[in-house]
Amino acid sequence: MMTTPDTSLTDLPDRFCTWCQVPMKKRLVGGKQFVHYTCPKCVFQHTTRLGPKPPSPAH
Repeated sequence: MMTTPDTSLTDLPDRFCTWCQVPMKKRLVGGKQFVHYTCPKCVFQHTTRLGPKPPSPAH
């Protein structure tokens, strides 16, 4: 399992809503592997992975 360095919310990039163009709220989720953005105006949501994608399991 890969670990990501400790990241604070101030280190994460800001994102503006696709529709409203207002700054979105951000929070770390999934054991700090993802950053979740939510628009406070229209509740549009977007999630971005921090770090590289883990390899797919072999079948």
